[in-house]
Amino acid sequence: MKIFIISMKSYKERREFQIRQAKQLNLNITFIDAINGADLSTKELQNAANHWTRPIFSKDVGCFLSHRKAWEEVSKRNNKCLILEDDVVISKEINKIIDVVEGLKDSWNTVYDLEYAPGYHLLSKQSFYSEDNNLLNIREIYKNKTGLAAYILGPQLALKMLEEFKNYVMVDAAFWSRSWAQYMQVEPAPAIQMMHLGKETRQDENSIKNVRDENFVNKSWLSRKFKRLQISFYELPSFIKGLIKGNKRKLIFDKDELASNFDFLIDKKNQIN
Repeated sequence: MKIFIISMKSYKERREFQIRQAKQLNLNITFIDAINGADLSTKELQNAANHWTRPIFSKDVGCFLSHRKAWEEVSKRNNKCLILEDDVVISKEINKIIDVVEGLKDSWNTVYDLEYAPGYHLLSKQSFYSEDNNLLNIREIYKNKTGLAAYILGPQLALKMLEEFKNYVMVDAAFWSRSWAQYMQVEPAPAIQMMHLGKETRQDENSIKNVRDENFVNKSWLSRKFKRLQISFYELPSFIKGLIKGNKRKLIFDKDELASNFDFLIDKKNQIN
Protein backbone atom coordinates (compact mmCIF):
# COMPACT_ATOMS: atom_id res chain seq x y z
CA MET A 1 0.00 0.00 0.00
CA LYS A 2 1.28 3.44 -0.93
CA ILE A 3 1.84 5.66 2.10
CA PHE A 4 1.80 9.45 1.83
CA ILE A 5 2.93 11.67 4.70
CA ILE A 6 1.80 15.30 4.72
CA SER A 7 4.66 17.39 6.06
CA MET A 8 6.00 20.92 5.77
CA LYS A 9 9.57 21.12 4.53
CA SER A 10 10.48 23.36 7.46
CA TYR A 11 9.52 20.70 10.02
CA LYS A 12 12.89 18.96 9.75
CA GLU A 13 12.66 17.11 13.07
CA ARG A 14 9.28 15.65 12.24
CA ARG A 15 10.42 14.48 8.82
CA GLU A 16 13.45 12.80 10.30
CA PHE A 17 11.25 11.16 12.93
CA GLN A 18 8.95 9.78 10.21
CA ILE A 19 11.91 8.47 8.21
CA ARG A 20 13.22 6.62 11.29
CA GLN A 21 9.74 5.32 12.07
CA ALA A 22 9.20 4.09 8.50
CA LYS A 23 12.55 2.32 8.53
CA GLN A 24 11.80 0.70 11.89
CA LEU A 25 8.40 -0.54 10.66
CA ASN A 26 9.55 -1.38 7.12
CA LEU A 27 7.20 1.15 5.48
CA ASN A 28 7.69 2.75 2.07
CA ILE A 29 6.74 6.40 2.51
CA THR A 30 6.49 9.43 0.23
CA PHE A 31 6.33 12.97 1.60
CA ILE A 32 3.76 15.44 0.33
CA ASP A 33 4.91 19.01 0.93
CA ALA A 34 2.26 20.60 3.09
CA ILE A 35 1.02 24.11 2.42
CA ASN A 36 1.87 26.63 5.12
CA GLY A 37 -1.22 28.73 5.72
CA ALA A 38 0.98 31.57 6.92
CA ASP A 39 2.24 31.92 3.33
CA LEU A 40 -1.26 32.57 1.98
CA SER A 41 -2.44 36.11 1.32
CA THR A 42 -5.00 37.87 3.47
CA LYS A 43 -7.36 37.81 0.48
CA GLU A 44 -7.03 34.03 0.12
CA LEU A 45 -7.64 33.49 3.83
CA GLN A 46 -10.66 35.79 3.93
CA ASN A 47 -12.12 34.07 0.87
CA ALA A 48 -11.76 30.73 2.65
CA ALA A 49 -13.48 32.11 5.76
CA ASN A 50 -16.40 33.31 3.64
CA HIS A 51 -17.18 29.65 2.92
CA TRP A 52 -17.32 28.56 6.56
CA THR A 53 -19.38 29.09 9.69
CA ARG A 54 -16.84 29.82 12.42
CA PRO A 55 -13.63 31.87 12.71
CA ILE A 56 -10.65 30.14 11.09
CA PHE A 57 -6.88 30.49 11.23
CA SER A 58 -4.32 30.30 8.46
CA LYS A 59 -3.24 26.86 9.69
CA ASP A 60 -6.79 25.59 9.09
CA VAL A 61 -6.65 26.64 5.43
CA GLY A 62 -3.18 25.18 5.04
CA CYS A 63 -4.41 21.87 6.46
CA PHE A 64 -7.36 21.80 4.04
CA LEU A 65 -5.17 22.51 1.01
CA SER A 66 -2.56 19.98 2.11
CA HIS A 67 -5.07 17.14 2.38
CA ARG A 68 -6.40 18.09 -1.05
CA LYS A 69 -2.87 17.62 -2.39
CA ALA A 70 -2.80 14.17 -0.83
CA TRP A 71 -6.18 13.26 -2.36
CA GLU A 72 -4.90 14.34 -5.76
CA GLU A 73 -2.05 11.85 -5.44
CA VAL A 74 -4.37 9.05 -4.30
CA SER A 75 -6.81 9.75 -7.16
CA LYS A 76 -4.03 8.97 -9.67
CA ARG A 77 -3.49 5.46 -8.30
CA ASN A 78 -5.32 2.17 -8.71
CA ASN A 79 -5.44 0.98 -5.10
CA LYS A 80 -6.10 2.16 -1.55
CA CYS A 81 -3.52 4.45 0.03
CA LEU A 82 -2.64 5.42 3.58
CA ILE A 83 -2.41 9.13 4.36
CA LEU A 84 -0.58 10.26 7.50
CA GLU A 85 0.20 13.62 9.04
CA ASP A 86 3.79 14.08 10.13
CA ASP A 87 3.11 14.15 13.88
CA VAL A 88 1.75 10.60 13.99
CA VAL A 89 3.20 7.78 16.07
CA ILE A 90 2.39 4.33 14.66
CA SER A 91 1.83 0.92 16.23
CA LYS A 92 4.04 -2.04 15.38
CA GLU A 93 0.85 -3.73 14.14
CA ILE A 94 0.52 -1.35 11.19
CA ASN A 95 1.67 -3.77 8.48
CA LYS A 96 -0.78 -6.42 9.66
CA ILE A 97 -3.59 -3.86 9.62
CA ILE A 98 -2.65 -2.67 6.13
CA ASP A 99 -2.75 -6.28 4.90
CA VAL A 100 -6.17 -6.81 6.46
CA VAL A 101 -7.66 -3.62 4.97
CA GLU A 102 -6.21 -4.36 1.53
CA GLY A 103 -7.86 -7.77 1.57
CA LEU A 104 -11.33 -6.67 2.71
CA LYS A 105 -14.26 -6.82 0.31
CA ASP A 106 -15.58 -3.30 0.60
CA SER A 107 -16.94 -0.66 -1.74
CA TRP A 108 -15.23 2.32 -3.38
CA ASN A 109 -16.73 4.70 -0.82
CA THR A 110 -15.21 3.02 2.25
CA VAL A 111 -12.61 4.87 4.28
CA TYR A 112 -10.74 3.57 7.33
CA ASP A 113 -9.79 5.72 10.32
CA LEU A 114 -6.62 4.43 12.00
CA GLU A 115 -6.23 7.30 14.43
CA TYR A 116 -6.99 7.53 18.11
CA ALA A 117 -8.73 10.84 18.82
CA PRO A 118 -9.96 11.91 22.27
CA GLY A 119 -13.63 12.25 23.06
CA TYR A 120 -16.65 10.07 22.48
CA HIS A 121 -17.48 8.47 19.14
CA LEU A 122 -20.62 6.77 17.86
CA LEU A 123 -19.54 3.33 16.66
CA SER A 124 -21.54 0.36 15.45
CA LYS A 125 -22.23 -2.35 18.00
CA GLN A 126 -21.49 -4.93 15.30
CA SER A 127 -18.07 -5.54 13.76
CA PHE A 128 -17.44 -5.11 10.04
CA TYR A 129 -14.32 -7.22 10.55
CA SER A 130 -13.09 -9.05 13.64
CA GLU A 131 -10.33 -11.55 14.28
CA ASP A 132 -11.13 -14.74 16.16
CA ASN A 133 -9.10 -13.57 19.15
CA ASN A 134 -10.88 -10.20 19.01
CA LEU A 135 -7.54 -8.35 19.09
CA LEU A 136 -8.42 -6.43 15.92
CA ASN A 137 -11.82 -4.96 15.19
CA ILE A 138 -13.17 -2.71 12.46
CA ARG A 139 -16.52 -1.06 13.10
CA GLU A 140 -18.66 1.45 11.24
CA ILE A 141 -18.43 5.04 12.46
CA TYR A 142 -21.66 7.01 12.76
CA LYS A 143 -20.17 10.14 14.24
CA ASN A 144 -16.54 11.27 14.25
CA LYS A 145 -15.59 14.87 13.52
CA THR A 146 -12.14 14.99 15.10
CA GLY A 147 -8.82 14.12 13.52
CA LEU A 148 -7.51 13.38 10.04
CA ALA A 149 -4.01 12.21 10.90
CA ALA A 150 -4.16 8.58 9.72
CA TYR A 151 -6.68 7.16 7.25
CA ILE A 152 -6.92 4.76 4.31
CA LEU A 153 -8.95 5.58 1.22
CA GLY A 154 -9.17 4.56 -2.41
CA PRO A 155 -8.83 6.62 -5.62
CA GLN A 156 -12.54 6.94 -6.37
CA LEU A 157 -13.28 8.23 -2.89
CA ALA A 158 -10.36 10.66 -3.11
CA LEU A 159 -11.70 11.98 -6.43
CA LYS A 160 -15.17 12.39 -4.94
CA MET A 161 -13.74 14.39 -2.03
CA LEU A 162 -11.86 16.63 -4.47
CA GLU A 163 -15.05 17.31 -6.40
CA GLU A 164 -17.10 17.97 -3.28
CA PHE A 165 -14.59 20.22 -1.49
CA LYS A 166 -13.47 22.77 -4.05
CA ASN A 167 -14.02 25.57 -1.54
CA TYR A 168 -12.67 25.71 2.00
CA VAL A 169 -14.15 23.51 4.74
CA MET A 170 -12.88 22.58 8.19
CA VAL A 171 -11.38 19.49 6.66
CA ASP A 172 -11.64 16.88 9.40
CA ALA A 173 -15.22 17.81 10.30
CA ALA A 174 -16.33 17.77 6.66
CA PHE A 175 -14.40 14.66 5.63
CA TRP A 176 -15.99 12.46 8.31
CA SER A 177 -19.57 13.58 7.67
CA ARG A 178 -20.32 12.74 4.01
CA SER A 179 -23.68 10.96 3.67
CA TRP A 180 -22.42 8.92 0.71
CA ALA A 181 -19.29 7.57 2.45
CA GLN A 182 -18.92 4.47 4.61
CA TYR A 183 -16.63 5.17 7.55
CA MET A 184 -14.79 2.47 9.46
CA GLN A 185 -12.75 2.67 12.68
CA VAL A 186 -9.83 0.33 13.29
CA GLU A 187 -9.32 -0.73 16.92
CA PRO A 188 -7.09 -0.78 18.79
CA ALA A 189 -6.31 2.45 16.95
CA PRO A 190 -2.78 2.01 15.56
CA ALA A 191 -1.92 5.71 15.21
CA ILE A 192 -1.95 8.75 17.46
CA GLN A 193 -0.80 12.35 17.20
CA MET A 194 2.19 13.18 19.39
CA MET A 195 0.28 15.84 21.30
CA HIS A 196 -2.16 13.23 22.63
CA LEU A 197 0.82 11.44 24.14
CA GLY A 198 2.04 14.71 25.65
CA LYS A 199 5.10 14.61 23.39
CA GLU A 200 6.67 16.52 20.49
CA THR A 201 9.87 16.49 18.47
CA ARG A 202 12.13 19.00 20.19
CA GLN A 203 13.30 21.44 17.50
CA ASP A 204 9.91 21.65 15.81
CA GLU A 205 8.15 23.20 18.80
CA ASN A 206 9.07 26.75 17.78
CA SER A 207 8.61 26.29 14.03
CA ILE A 208 5.12 24.88 14.59
CA LYS A 209 4.17 28.02 16.51
CA ASN A 210 5.47 30.19 13.67
CA VAL A 211 2.07 30.64 12.02
CA ARG A 212 -0.21 33.62 11.68
CA ASP A 213 -2.31 34.09 14.83
CA GLU A 214 -4.98 36.28 13.23
CA ASN A 215 -8.30 34.61 12.60
CA PHE A 216 -10.75 35.28 9.77
CA VAL A 217 -14.55 35.31 9.92
CA ASN A 218 -17.22 34.91 7.27
CA LYS A 219 -18.28 38.50 6.53
CA SER A 220 -21.92 37.53 6.04
CA TRP A 221 -23.88 36.73 9.19
CA LEU A 222 -26.66 35.24 7.08
CA SER A 223 -24.22 33.03 5.17
CA ARG A 224 -22.73 31.76 8.44
CA LYS A 225 -26.13 30.81 9.86
CA PHE A 226 -27.38 29.25 6.62
CA LYS A 227 -24.25 27.13 6.22
CA ARG A 228 -24.47 25.99 9.85
CA LEU A 229 -28.07 24.93 9.24
CA GLN A 230 -27.06 23.08 6.08
CA ILE A 231 -24.33 21.15 7.90
CA SER A 232 -26.61 20.18 10.79
CA PHE A 233 -29.35 19.01 8.43
CA TYR A 234 -26.84 17.03 6.34
CA GLU A 235 -25.42 15.22 9.39
CA LEU A 236 -28.76 14.46 11.05
CA PRO A 237 -29.60 11.09 9.36
CA SER A 238 -26.26 9.51 10.28
CA PHE A 239 -26.53 10.85 13.83
CA ILE A 240 -30.01 9.36 14.27
CA LYS A 241 -28.81 6.04 12.83
CA GLY A 242 -25.95 6.06 15.30
CA LEU A 243 -28.27 6.66 18.25
CA ILE A 244 -30.30 3.59 17.24
CA LYS A 245 -27.56 1.20 16.11
CA GLY A 246 -24.46 2.64 17.69
CA ASN A 247 -22.60 2.78 20.96
CA LYS A 248 -21.20 6.08 22.24
CA ARG A 249 -17.78 5.49 23.75
CA LYS A 250 -14.09 6.35 23.65
CA LEU A 251 -11.78 4.58 21.23
CA ILE A 252 -9.61 1.65 22.24
CA PHE A 253 -5.84 2.12 21.84
CA ASP A 254 -2.60 0.98 23.46
CA LYS A 255 -1.17 4.20 24.86
CA ASP A 256 1.79 2.48 26.49
CA GLU A 257 2.92 0.87 23.25
CA LEU A 258 2.59 4.06 21.23
CA ALA A 259 4.41 6.14 23.85
CA SER A 260 7.14 3.50 23.99
CA ASN A 261 7.50 3.62 20.19
CA PHE A 262 7.93 7.39 20.31
CA ASP A 263 10.55 7.23 23.07
CA PHE A 264 12.46 4.46 21.28
CA LEU A 265 12.72 6.51 18.07
CA ILE A 266 13.82 9.63 19.95
CA ASP A 267 16.46 7.60 21.84
CA LYS A 268 17.62 6.12 18.56
CA LYS A 269 18.15 9.59 17.14
CA ASN A 270 20.08 10.68 20.23
CA GLN A 271 22.33 7.61 19.96
CA ILE A 272 23.15 8.47 16.33
CA ASN A 273 23.97 12.06 17.27
